[in-house]
Amino acid sequence: MTVNFIKGYMRLKLLRETALVSFALFTAQAAQSQPSFELVGFASVSTHGLKTTTGGGNAQVISVRTARELQAALERTDIENKAERENTPRVVQIDADIDLGEIANETPGTEIKAVGRVFVRSHTTLYASGAGATLRHGTLEVHGAHNVIIRNLKFRELWEEDPTGKYDRLGWDYLRVTNSGKVFSHHVWIDHCDFEKVYDGMVEIGHGSDLVTVSWCRFAGDDRGPQDKVSLIGHSSSSSAAAVDRGRLNVTLHHNLYENISERAPRARFGNIHFFNNLVDGARTATMSLMGAATMVENSFYKACTIATTFSHASDSASKGKGGALAIVDSRNVEPRPAPKPDSEGEAFELEHNFKGSTEPEGFRFNAPADWQWPELRKVPYVYHADPVDEVPRIVRQYAGVGKLADTDLPNVAP
Repeated sequence: MTVNFIKGYMRLKLLRETALVSFALFTAQAAQSQPSFELVGFASVSTHGLKTTTGGGNAQVISVRTARELQAALERTDIENKAERENTPRVVQIDADIDLGEIANETPGTEIKAVGRVFVRSHTTLYASGAGATLRHGTLEVHGAHNVIIRNLKFRELWEEDPTGKYDRLGWDYLRVTNSGKVFSHHVWIDHCDFEKVYDGMVEIGHGSDLVTVSWCRFAGDDRGPQDKVSLIGHSSSSSAAAVDRGRLNVTLHHNLYENISERAPRARFGNIHFFNNLVDGARTATMSLMGAATMVENSFYKACTIATTFSHASDSASKGKGGALAIVDSRNVEPRPAPKPDSEGEAFELEHNFKGSTEPEGFRFNAPADWQWPELRKVPYVYHADPVDEVPRIVRQYAGVGKLADTDLPNVAP
Protein backbone atom coordinates (compact mmCIF):
# COMPACT_ATOMS: atom_id res chain seq x y z
CA MET A 1 0.00 0.00 0.00
CA THR A 2 2.79 2.35 0.89
CA VAL A 3 4.71 1.49 -2.30
CA ASN A 4 1.62 2.05 -4.45
CA PHE A 5 0.96 5.34 -2.69
CA ILE A 6 4.49 6.50 -3.34
CA LYS A 7 4.28 5.46 -7.01
CA GLY A 8 0.96 7.30 -7.35
CA TYR A 9 2.38 10.37 -5.68
CA MET A 10 5.39 10.35 -7.98
CA ARG A 11 3.13 10.07 -11.04
CA LEU A 12 1.03 13.00 -9.86
CA LYS A 13 4.17 15.02 -9.19
CA LEU A 14 5.52 14.22 -12.66
CA LEU A 15 2.20 15.14 -14.28
CA ARG A 16 2.09 18.36 -12.29
CA GLU A 17 5.66 19.30 -13.30
CA THR A 18 4.93 18.41 -16.93
CA ALA A 19 1.78 20.55 -16.83
CA LEU A 20 3.71 23.45 -15.31
CA VAL A 21 6.40 23.21 -17.99
CA SER A 22 3.75 22.99 -20.73
CA PHE A 23 1.91 25.98 -19.27
CA ALA A 24 5.16 27.96 -19.08
CA LEU A 25 5.96 27.11 -22.69
CA PHE A 26 2.42 28.05 -23.76
CA THR A 27 2.64 31.32 -21.85
CA ALA A 28 6.05 32.12 -23.36
CA GLN A 29 4.78 31.36 -26.88
CA ALA A 30 1.66 33.45 -26.33
CA ALA A 31 3.75 36.33 -25.04
CA GLN A 32 6.07 35.96 -28.02
CA SER A 33 3.17 36.00 -30.47
CA GLN A 34 1.47 39.03 -28.95
CA PRO A 35 3.77 42.06 -28.97
CA SER A 36 2.65 45.23 -27.29
CA PHE A 37 1.10 47.77 -29.63
CA GLU A 38 1.06 50.60 -27.11
CA LEU A 39 2.53 53.97 -27.95
CA VAL A 40 6.33 54.13 -27.67
CA GLY A 41 8.74 56.82 -28.75
CA PHE A 42 8.96 60.57 -29.10
CA ALA A 43 5.17 60.94 -29.42
CA SER A 44 4.95 59.77 -25.78
CA VAL A 45 7.26 62.48 -24.38
CA SER A 46 5.61 64.79 -21.86
CA THR A 47 5.98 68.41 -22.98
CA HIS A 48 4.12 71.27 -24.68
CA GLY A 49 1.25 70.83 -22.22
CA LEU A 50 0.65 67.17 -23.15
CA LYS A 51 1.57 64.17 -21.01
CA THR A 52 1.52 61.97 -24.11
CA THR A 53 -0.39 61.56 -27.38
CA THR A 54 -4.03 60.67 -26.74
CA GLY A 55 -5.70 61.84 -29.96
CA GLY A 56 -9.44 62.33 -29.52
CA GLY A 57 -9.38 60.50 -26.20
CA ASN A 58 -12.78 59.15 -25.21
CA ALA A 59 -14.83 61.44 -27.45
CA GLN A 60 -17.88 59.87 -29.04
CA VAL A 61 -16.99 57.95 -32.21
CA ILE A 62 -18.05 59.54 -35.50
CA SER A 63 -18.42 57.02 -38.35
CA VAL A 64 -17.76 58.13 -41.94
CA ARG A 65 -18.09 56.40 -45.31
CA THR A 66 -17.39 59.11 -47.91
CA ALA A 67 -14.69 61.69 -48.60
CA ARG A 68 -17.02 64.58 -47.77
CA GLU A 69 -18.01 63.00 -44.47
CA LEU A 70 -14.35 62.39 -43.63
CA GLN A 71 -13.42 65.98 -44.47
CA ALA A 72 -16.26 67.38 -42.37
CA ALA A 73 -15.36 65.22 -39.38
CA LEU A 74 -11.60 65.88 -39.46
CA GLU A 75 -11.76 69.58 -40.31
CA ARG A 76 -14.70 70.27 -37.94
CA THR A 77 -16.64 72.18 -40.60
CA ASP A 78 -19.71 71.94 -38.37
CA ILE A 79 -18.05 74.22 -35.77
CA GLU A 80 -18.04 77.94 -36.55
CA ASN A 81 -15.75 79.21 -33.78
CA LYS A 82 -12.11 78.77 -34.88
CA ALA A 83 -10.64 78.14 -31.42
CA GLU A 84 -13.38 75.66 -30.56
CA ARG A 85 -12.92 73.96 -33.92
CA GLU A 86 -9.22 73.38 -33.22
CA ASN A 87 -9.69 72.15 -29.68
CA THR A 88 -12.73 69.91 -29.92
CA PRO A 89 -11.60 66.26 -29.61
CA ARG A 90 -12.72 63.90 -32.37
CA VAL A 91 -12.57 60.13 -32.75
CA VAL A 92 -13.31 59.30 -36.37
CA GLN A 93 -13.87 55.75 -37.62
CA ILE A 94 -13.72 55.01 -41.35
CA ASP A 95 -16.30 52.34 -42.17
CA ALA A 96 -15.68 51.98 -45.93
CA ASP A 97 -12.97 52.51 -48.52
CA ILE A 98 -12.88 56.18 -49.51
CA ASP A 99 -11.88 57.95 -52.73
CA LEU A 100 -10.47 61.34 -51.69
CA GLY A 101 -10.59 62.42 -55.35
CA GLU A 102 -14.23 63.31 -54.66
CA ILE A 103 -12.95 66.46 -52.91
CA ALA A 104 -10.71 67.45 -55.88
CA ASN A 105 -8.92 70.28 -54.07
CA GLU A 106 -5.36 69.29 -55.04
CA THR A 107 -3.42 69.65 -58.30
CA PRO A 108 -4.55 66.88 -60.69
CA GLY A 109 -2.21 64.82 -62.82
CA THR A 110 -2.26 63.54 -66.36
CA GLU A 111 -3.81 60.18 -65.55
CA ILE A 112 -5.36 60.89 -62.15
CA LYS A 113 -7.83 63.69 -62.84
CA ALA A 114 -9.10 64.24 -59.29
CA VAL A 115 -6.94 64.37 -56.15
CA GLY A 116 -8.09 65.40 -52.70
CA ARG A 117 -6.41 66.67 -49.57
CA VAL A 118 -7.92 66.58 -46.09
CA PHE A 119 -6.51 68.48 -43.11
CA VAL A 120 -6.33 66.74 -39.74
CA ARG A 121 -6.93 69.06 -36.80
CA SER A 122 -5.62 68.73 -33.25
CA HIS A 123 -6.93 66.18 -30.74
CA THR A 124 -7.95 63.65 -33.36
CA THR A 125 -7.97 59.87 -33.53
CA LEU A 126 -8.55 58.52 -37.05
CA TYR A 127 -8.81 54.76 -37.52
CA ALA A 128 -10.56 51.83 -39.13
CA SER A 129 -11.47 48.63 -37.35
CA GLY A 130 -10.86 45.03 -38.35
CA ALA A 131 -9.00 44.62 -41.64
CA GLY A 132 -8.73 48.41 -42.04
CA ALA A 133 -9.98 50.76 -44.73
CA THR A 134 -8.35 52.20 -47.87
CA LEU A 135 -7.89 55.86 -48.77
CA ARG A 136 -7.32 56.44 -52.50
CA HIS A 137 -6.32 59.41 -54.66
CA GLY A 138 -5.39 61.78 -51.87
CA THR A 139 -3.39 63.15 -48.97
CA LEU A 140 -3.96 63.43 -45.24
CA GLU A 141 -2.17 66.49 -43.90
CA VAL A 142 -1.46 67.13 -40.22
CA HIS A 143 -1.21 70.89 -40.69
CA GLY A 144 0.02 72.77 -37.64
CA ALA A 145 -1.87 70.31 -35.43
CA HIS A 146 -1.00 68.37 -32.30
CA ASN A 147 -2.18 65.29 -30.43
CA VAL A 148 -3.08 63.19 -33.47
CA ILE A 149 -3.38 59.39 -33.84
CA ILE A 150 -3.77 57.67 -37.24
CA ARG A 151 -4.10 53.85 -37.23
CA ASN A 152 -5.03 50.85 -39.36
CA LEU A 153 -5.40 52.55 -42.76
CA LYS A 154 -4.23 51.67 -46.28
CA PHE A 155 -3.09 54.35 -48.70
CA ARG A 156 -3.32 53.61 -52.44
CA GLU A 157 -3.52 54.92 -56.03
CA LEU A 158 -1.64 58.21 -55.90
CA TRP A 159 1.00 57.39 -58.49
CA GLU A 160 1.24 57.88 -62.21
CA GLU A 161 4.06 57.55 -64.71
CA ASP A 162 6.24 60.64 -65.15
CA PRO A 163 7.84 60.52 -68.60
CA THR A 164 10.76 62.66 -67.35
CA GLY A 165 11.60 60.10 -64.69
CA LYS A 166 12.21 62.91 -62.18
CA TYR A 167 8.92 62.74 -60.29
CA ASP A 168 9.14 66.34 -59.13
CA ARG A 169 6.25 67.90 -61.03
CA LEU A 170 3.57 66.88 -58.53
CA GLY A 171 3.88 67.06 -54.74
CA TRP A 172 1.58 64.17 -53.99
CA ASP A 173 2.27 62.57 -50.59
CA TYR A 174 0.07 60.09 -48.78
CA LEU A 175 0.60 61.51 -45.30
CA ARG A 176 2.22 64.85 -44.52
CA VAL A 177 3.11 66.33 -41.12
CA THR A 178 3.91 70.02 -41.46
CA ASN A 179 3.37 73.50 -40.03
CA SER A 180 0.73 76.16 -40.39
CA GLY A 181 2.68 79.40 -40.44
CA LYS A 182 4.50 79.52 -37.11
CA VAL A 183 2.32 76.80 -35.58
CA PHE A 184 4.28 73.53 -35.61
CA SER A 185 2.74 70.07 -35.55
CA HIS A 186 3.73 67.88 -32.60
CA HIS A 187 2.69 64.70 -30.78
CA VAL A 188 1.66 62.65 -33.81
CA TRP A 189 1.39 58.85 -33.83
CA ILE A 190 1.09 56.93 -37.12
CA ASP A 191 0.57 53.24 -36.44
CA HIS A 192 -0.25 50.00 -38.31
CA CYS A 193 -0.79 51.70 -41.66
CA ASP A 194 0.06 50.34 -45.11
CA PHE A 195 1.52 52.48 -47.89
CA GLU A 196 2.10 51.40 -51.49
CA LYS A 197 3.48 53.22 -54.51
CA VAL A 198 2.97 57.01 -54.51
CA TYR A 199 4.23 59.78 -56.78
CA ASP A 200 6.26 61.58 -54.12
CA GLY A 201 6.53 60.61 -50.44
CA MET A 202 4.70 58.07 -48.31
CA VAL A 203 5.14 59.83 -44.96
CA GLU A 204 6.76 63.28 -45.02
CA ILE A 205 7.68 65.07 -41.77
CA GLY A 206 9.05 68.60 -41.95
CA HIS A 207 8.72 72.33 -41.33
CA GLY A 208 9.46 72.18 -37.60
CA SER A 209 7.24 69.21 -36.79
CA ASP A 210 8.21 67.42 -33.61
CA LEU A 211 7.59 64.43 -31.36
CA VAL A 212 6.40 61.92 -33.94
CA THR A 213 6.22 58.12 -33.74
CA VAL A 214 5.75 55.91 -36.82
CA SER A 215 5.27 52.29 -35.77
CA TRP A 216 4.26 48.90 -37.18
CA CYS A 217 3.70 50.31 -40.70
CA ARG A 218 4.38 48.75 -44.08
CA PHE A 219 6.06 50.78 -46.84
CA ALA A 220 6.33 49.05 -50.21
CA GLY A 221 6.38 49.28 -53.96
CA ASP A 222 4.03 47.19 -56.07
CA ASP A 223 3.98 45.23 -59.32
CA ARG A 224 4.84 48.46 -61.20
CA GLY A 225 8.20 48.59 -59.45
CA PRO A 226 9.90 49.84 -56.28
CA GLN A 227 8.65 52.87 -54.40
CA ASP A 228 11.15 55.66 -55.09
CA LYS A 229 10.90 57.98 -52.05
CA VAL A 230 9.58 56.61 -48.76
CA SER A 231 10.04 59.17 -45.96
CA LEU A 232 11.72 62.54 -45.89
CA ILE A 233 12.28 64.00 -42.43
CA GLY A 234 13.35 67.61 -42.91
CA HIS A 235 11.94 69.20 -46.05
CA SER A 236 15.05 71.05 -47.26
CA SER A 237 18.78 71.57 -46.71
CA SER A 238 18.45 75.36 -46.95
CA SER A 239 19.46 77.79 -44.21
CA SER A 240 15.83 78.86 -43.78
CA ALA A 241 14.83 75.22 -43.25
CA ALA A 242 17.66 74.79 -40.75
CA ALA A 243 16.40 77.76 -38.74
CA VAL A 244 13.00 76.10 -38.38
CA ASP A 245 14.00 72.44 -38.07
CA ARG A 246 17.04 72.45 -35.78
CA GLY A 247 16.06 71.20 -32.34
CA ARG A 248 12.84 69.71 -33.71
CA LEU A 249 12.10 66.74 -36.00
CA ASN A 250 12.43 64.28 -33.12
CA VAL A 251 11.06 61.09 -34.66
CA THR A 252 10.85 57.43 -33.59
CA LEU A 253 10.52 54.75 -36.27
CA HIS A 254 10.05 51.22 -34.93
CA HIS A 255 8.83 47.82 -36.12
CA ASN A 256 8.23 49.09 -39.65
CA LEU A 257 8.57 46.99 -42.79
CA TYR A 258 10.27 48.55 -45.82
CA GLU A 259 10.27 46.32 -48.89
CA ASN A 260 10.72 46.84 -52.62
CA ILE A 261 11.84 50.45 -52.24
CA SER A 262 14.56 52.63 -53.74
CA GLU A 263 15.49 55.05 -50.98
CA ARG A 264 14.63 57.12 -47.89
CA ALA A 265 14.01 54.71 -45.06
CA PRO A 266 14.24 57.49 -44.00
CA ARG A 267 16.26 60.44 -45.34
CA ALA A 268 16.71 62.74 -42.33
CA ARG A 269 17.99 66.29 -41.92
CA PHE A 270 18.64 68.33 -38.76
CA GLY A 271 16.54 66.21 -36.39
CA ASN A 272 16.93 63.19 -34.12
CA ILE A 273 15.88 59.76 -35.38
CA HIS A 274 15.55 56.64 -33.25
CA PHE A 275 15.29 53.80 -35.78
CA PHE A 276 14.82 50.53 -33.93
CA ASN A 277 13.49 47.05 -34.74
CA ASN A 278 12.82 47.92 -38.39
CA LEU A 279 13.15 45.53 -41.33
CA VAL A 280 14.44 46.91 -44.65
CA ASP A 281 14.24 44.24 -47.36
CA GLY A 282 15.46 45.52 -50.71
CA ALA A 283 16.64 49.12 -51.20
CA ARG A 284 19.15 51.13 -53.19
CA THR A 285 19.90 53.62 -50.38
CA ALA A 286 18.00 53.02 -47.15
CA THR A 287 18.75 55.04 -43.99
CA MET A 288 20.37 58.43 -44.55
CA SER A 289 21.37 60.81 -41.75
CA LEU A 290 22.42 64.16 -43.19
CA MET A 291 22.69 67.91 -42.51
CA GLY A 292 23.53 67.38 -38.85
CA ALA A 293 20.74 64.88 -38.18
CA ALA A 294 21.54 62.38 -35.43
CA THR A 295 20.28 58.88 -36.16
CA MET A 296 20.54 55.82 -33.93
CA VAL A 297 19.96 52.57 -35.82
CA GLU A 298 19.24 49.97 -33.17
CA ASN A 299 18.38 46.26 -33.48
CA SER A 300 17.33 46.77 -37.09
CA PHE A 301 17.67 44.27 -39.92
CA TYR A 302 18.76 45.18 -43.46
CA LYS A 303 18.64 42.73 -46.34
CA ALA A 304 19.47 43.11 -50.04
CA CYS A 305 20.40 46.79 -49.78
CA THR A 306 23.09 48.48 -51.86
CA ILE A 307 23.62 51.14 -49.17
CA ALA A 308 22.02 50.17 -45.86
CA THR A 309 23.03 53.31 -43.96
CA THR A 310 24.94 56.45 -44.81
CA PHE A 311 25.82 59.77 -43.18
CA SER A 312 26.86 61.45 -46.45
CA HIS A 313 24.80 61.50 -49.62
CA ALA A 314 24.69 63.49 -52.86
CA SER A 315 24.76 67.26 -52.22
CA ASP A 316 24.36 66.68 -48.47
CA SER A 317 27.86 65.28 -48.21
CA ALA A 318 30.34 65.03 -45.37
CA SER A 319 33.02 66.52 -47.62
CA LYS A 320 30.94 69.72 -47.83
CA GLY A 321 30.29 69.79 -44.09
CA LYS A 322 26.71 68.62 -44.62
CA GLY A 323 26.97 65.13 -43.24
CA GLY A 324 25.13 63.74 -40.25
CA ALA A 325 25.74 61.66 -37.15
CA LEU A 326 25.01 57.94 -37.21
CA ALA A 327 25.36 55.19 -34.62
CA ILE A 328 24.68 51.52 -35.37
CA VAL A 329 23.75 49.38 -32.38
CA ASP A 330 23.20 45.59 -32.54
CA SER A 331 21.91 45.70 -36.13
CA ARG A 332 22.52 43.43 -39.12
CA ASN A 333 23.15 43.93 -42.82
CA VAL A 334 22.84 40.67 -44.80
CA GLU A 335 23.08 39.75 -48.46
CA PRO A 336 23.98 43.26 -49.64
CA ARG A 337 23.32 44.02 -53.28
CA PRO A 338 26.38 44.29 -55.51
CA ALA A 339 27.25 47.93 -55.94
CA PRO A 340 28.16 49.43 -59.32
CA LYS A 341 31.56 51.07 -59.68
CA PRO A 342 31.30 54.53 -58.08
CA ASP A 343 31.21 57.50 -60.46
CA SER A 344 32.34 60.08 -57.91
CA GLU A 345 34.22 60.55 -54.66
CA GLY A 346 30.89 60.92 -52.89
CA GLU A 347 29.66 57.53 -54.10
CA ALA A 348 32.99 55.95 -53.20
CA PHE A 349 32.71 57.43 -49.69
CA GLU A 350 29.21 55.99 -49.28
CA LEU A 351 30.33 52.53 -50.34
CA GLU A 352 33.36 52.64 -48.07
CA HIS A 353 31.26 53.70 -45.09
CA ASN A 354 28.20 51.61 -45.86
CA PHE A 355 26.70 50.32 -42.61
CA LYS A 356 29.41 52.06 -40.60
CA GLY A 357 28.55 54.70 -38.06
CA SER A 358 30.10 58.14 -38.03
CA THR A 359 30.90 57.45 -34.38
CA GLU A 360 30.94 54.56 -31.96
CA PRO A 361 27.70 54.15 -29.97
CA GLU A 362 29.33 55.20 -26.70
CA GLY A 363 30.35 58.51 -28.27
CA PHE A 364 27.00 59.22 -29.89
CA ARG A 365 24.86 62.17 -28.77
CA PHE A 366 21.46 63.29 -29.97
CA ASN A 367 20.91 66.97 -30.82
CA ALA A 368 19.55 69.19 -28.05
CA PRO A 369 15.83 70.01 -28.44
CA ALA A 370 14.69 73.55 -29.14
CA ASP A 371 11.49 73.74 -27.11
CA TRP A 372 11.63 71.19 -24.29
CA GLN A 373 14.01 69.61 -21.79
CA TRP A 374 16.04 66.48 -22.59
CA PRO A 375 18.44 65.93 -19.68
CA GLU A 376 20.60 63.10 -21.07
CA LEU A 377 21.40 63.29 -24.78
CA ARG A 378 23.22 59.95 -24.82
CA LYS A 379 19.90 58.10 -24.68
CA VAL A 380 16.32 58.61 -25.79
CA PRO A 381 13.97 60.35 -23.32
CA TYR A 382 11.43 57.52 -23.07
CA VAL A 383 11.15 53.88 -22.03
CA TYR A 384 11.14 51.23 -24.76
CA HIS A 385 11.91 47.58 -25.37
CA ALA A 386 14.02 46.52 -28.36
CA ASP A 387 13.41 42.99 -29.65
CA PRO A 388 16.47 40.88 -30.52
CA VAL A 389 17.67 41.73 -34.02
CA ASP A 390 17.41 38.15 -35.28
CA GLU A 391 13.73 38.11 -34.32
CA VAL A 392 12.98 41.30 -36.25
CA PRO A 393 12.18 39.74 -39.67
CA ARG A 394 9.61 37.37 -38.17
CA ILE A 395 8.01 39.87 -35.81
CA VAL A 396 7.80 42.71 -38.31
CA ARG A 397 6.48 40.61 -41.19
CA GLN A 398 3.87 39.09 -38.93
CA TYR A 399 2.59 42.24 -37.26
CA ALA A 400 3.32 45.31 -39.42
CA GLY A 401 0.50 46.76 -41.51
CA VAL A 402 -3.28 46.76 -41.28
CA GLY A 403 -5.54 44.12 -39.78
CA LYS A 404 -3.14 43.22 -36.96
CA LEU A 405 -4.89 45.08 -34.15
CA ALA A 406 -7.76 43.75 -32.06
CA ASP A 407 -10.84 45.95 -32.00
CA THR A 408 -10.20 46.43 -28.29
CA ASP A 409 -7.04 48.32 -29.30
CA LEU A 410 -9.07 50.77 -31.38
CA PRO A 411 -9.32 53.55 -30.74
CA ASN A 412 -6.32 53.60 -28.43
CA VAL A 413 -6.80 56.01 -25.55
CA ALA A 414 -3.45 56.53 -23.88
CA PRO A 415 -3.47 57.18 -20.11
